Amino acid sequence: MKRLLLLALLIMTVAQVSPAQAQLGSLWRAITGEEAGPKPDKGFQAFRDEARRIEDALTCGRVVEQATDTYSDLRRHCILGDNRTVRVTIVEPVGYEGLTKRVRLTWTDNGSGQQRALSAPPHVDRSAAIAALDTVLDLYVPTRSAELNTLFTEGRDGNVTEGPFRIQVAHQARAGLDLRVVEIRDANYDALANSEVESARPGYERCLFIVSNIDVLKKLKISGEPKPQRSDLHVTYFLHAERGDKFLCELHDSGYYRVRISQAQGEEFKTLAHGNIR
Repeated sequence: MKRLLLLALLIMTVAQVSPAQAQLGSLWRAITGEEAGPKPDKGFQAFRDEARRIEDALTCGRVVEQATDTYSDLRRHCILGDNRTVRVTIVEPVGYEGLTKRVRLTWTDNGSGQQRALSAPPHVDRSAAIAALDTVLDLYVPTRSAELNTLFTEGRDGNVTEGPFRIQVAHQARAGLDLRVVEIRDANYDALANSEVESARPGYERCLFIVSNIDVLKKLKISGEPKPQRSDLHVTYFLHAERGDKFLCELHDSGYYRVRISQAQGEEFKTLAHGNIR
């Protein structure tokens, strides 16, 4: 019963705080005093230590660190290859700052012949991608490195589990290119997988409040998708009314918001309301 009351208090608190305060993992630990949740001892090291480890092992042409908004995981990219088509990304989950959520290697494999999507040679940066993959796998699963490298280079999907790590190899065919991805997760991943959704809930509640209190919409029942679309400047929540109206609710870190509406299928979205909520 005590646990249920604490959980109810947690949910009520998250719904009321600002996006910057809505760090669910930290809040849960603060309320319950529990430390049995995700910690940097279940495969990956702490985020900064893991980033340093990866970047010391690789020769990054450029390092970019980016969190698009207060609802998003922090992504730190090590960019490789003469044409910068290879990147190794380490992710820190929002709400669980200091932990490592996953490590992902991505190679944008340019097509061949007339089907190339990039203005670069066919299969550009292939050697850089394979060398980077070998280096990363040697850090985590050295005994499975050859097996995973074969899946990657032959364009086959697969999954490997070794110790605390789960590795997924996937290929996404697109026009003129093949996106090749190797993602490494540790034993914390299941607990951290929804970090962005958890953090975004207060923004969703805020958009529901804004849209539901626009005079011409007050009698409508509004619902939507709690997980936003993210851009460098804002997050956008997709809402709708039972009668068919569709809304785009933008929230900017500055406090500015904009609500756009489309009242019929295929109709252009037009600004309905905007302002500042701070």
